Amino acid sequence: MDVIPYFLSGLILGSIYGLTTLGLSLIFGVLRVVNVAHGSFVMLGAYAAYFAFILWVWPPFATALLAFAIGALLGYLVYIGVIKPLNKAGELNVLVALFALGALIAEVARLLWGPDFVGYRWNIGSVEVAGLQIDISKLAGAVLALSIALFLDLLLRRTYFGRSIRAVVQDPVGAVVVGINVDRVFAASAAIGIAITTVGGVFLTLFIPVGINPYMGGPYTLIGFVIAVLGGLGSLLGAYTAGLLLGVIESLGFYAFSVAGFAEPSEMALFLEFALLLLVLLFKPTGLFKL
Repeated sequence: MDVIPYFLSGLILGSIYGLTTLGLSLIFGVLRVVNVAHGSFVMLGAYAAYFAFILWVWPPFATALLAFAIGALLGYLVYIGVIKPLNKAGELNVLVALFALGALIAEVARLLWGPDFVGYRWNIGSVEVAGLQIDISKLAGAVLALSIALFLDLLLRRTYFGRSIRAVVQDPVGAVVVGINVDRVFAASAAIGIAITTVGGVFLTLFIPVGINPYMGGPYTLIGFVIAVLGGLGSLLGAYTAGLLLGVIESLGFYAFSVAGFAEPSEMALFLEFALLLLVLLFKPTGLFKL
């Protein structure tokens, strides 16, 4: 059936969507902060992949390690310089500050690298699945995204650090009483969250060979919010699963609206995603995958 290739393409893209949203969901789940600068860190990851490939011929999966380190440092600085000082002033102040930070990052990127669209192609062959030629690089990116999601879930469930995070989320005062450094947990969560977001930006470049620019983060911020709400804010595996769902809806929606003769099938697929978000907010505001 013609629909199967679109379904598979949606799963592969959705895996990357889910990865980029893990960081957004982690930061909200632990710090109760909505990272509206999310898309700007996705953009930084994309530029890291681009320059590493152009200058040093690094494959994106190698660049992911560099992007993780850069993202972790930026996440720590964001917590120390923005979130921590403003947290006591109220959520709105943090929200506005992060919005301003995202805009500042985009403008600095424009000054440094220009406003033009850039990109690269990393072709290592393809495989045929159900009549669809799938780039091995995209398939590997999807598998790595799943691996990162599972590893992060394992980290939170089976390690002392993960138990510390869950203790802080459940009862910050009680966590302090039993000797957990809450501030360190917050800083580490912000660092890991933005690091994963930056890695997601690296993997996204496999799907947008000419779509890297300083203002590319806006749509991915919206997509991240849709996925986070669908999966249940603060639920990591919920966010990843919702990313898969959104990728499938986007791909199948594009196919369906193309067959139906709509002039802008991609825009109609986006409309379908937001219609689903509205239904979820109306009937299950905690998210589809959060009890």
